[in-house]
Amino acid sequence: MLTIPTMEQDAMGFESWVGYDIATWDNGNPWNVSMDFTTLPVYRNGSYHSAGMPTGLSQEAMMDRLEEAAEALGMEIDSPETVQEGSAVVQLTASAEGTTIVVEADGTMEVWFEGGLALPEEYHFTDCDTTDTEAAQVLNYLAQRYSALLEFDQPEQVLSGMWNLSDEEGSTPSYWREYILYDAAGDDLEDILNYTYRFAQFYPDEEGKLSLLRIWDGLACAENIGEYPIITVDEAFQQLEQGHYITSVPYEVTDMERVGKVELVYRNARTEETFLPYYRFYVALPEEQKDGLTTFGAYYVPAVQEAYIANMPAQKDNAG
Repeated sequence: MLTIPTMEQDAMGFESWVGYDIATWDNGNPWNVSMDFTTLPVYRNGSYHSAGMPTGLSQEAMMDRLEEAAEALGMEIDSPETVQEGSAVVQLTASAEGTTIVVEADGTMEVWFEGGLALPEEYHFTDCDTTDTEAAQVLNYLAQRYSALLEFDQPEQVLSGMWNLSDEEGSTPSYWREYILYDAAGDDLEDILNYTYRFAQFYPDEEGKLSLLRIWDGLACAENIGEYPIITVDEAFQQLEQGHYITSVPYEVTDMERVGKVELVYRNARTEETFLPYYRFYVALPEEQKDGLTTFGAYYVPAVQEAYIANMPAQKDNAG
């Protein structure tokens, strides 16, 4: 039996997407409704920590990852610095020639470039004024430059982002984007897991230089606890309508016509004790936005059949 976690609701900060037409938004998720899954794996998160502290890997395993990364980057490193929580080492750090590698105990790796690493002049690498075409060119370049470190057989680009409107009078919306790669060389399930748990993200600084490369490996310490039967999208829609969902959004779903998008996802935070599939619904919220923008809140319906869930969430029951 699986236990679904509760989620705190906070009007000041909740999971959402802001934009014009969510039907045209592509967040890079490889799942589509034609994928005919009848079961999906569920994992025990060996890196779980209630406060989000990195944990799971041994110091020796972290050191192996650090040395492999240094070799891929052509760096010579000395003995790394360690960060401990109690008796456990939770982070290793090594630096050389302006580059710093950080390996954390949950498998996450960061590569920091002091002062930023300039890209060739033909590439335009910014947070908010780079076009999709320019972003794709940047990711092509970065995928090749860091291929030895990433070890992706088939790098797939994620050019997702969200619109943002400044509070300044007369301001116009800007599109803040992400630069993400994952390995799409596997089957449908492997692609979904890599998209969620094993991916690389590149961060520009204010001058258009590469300041940080972060690589996630969320299944580094995970244990597969079984293949679970799942429900269909239509069944999930009915569960949403009946209030069987979890969300950080401070609004109930009361009008199903405001549902704008659905996708199959896994949640991947360190604070998730179990990694299981959900259908994530994006629902238009009653919050007013300027310039025609709409806020869509994220609502999660467990994709596993209810017979395997010990505490099926019931928002409407909880609300009385």
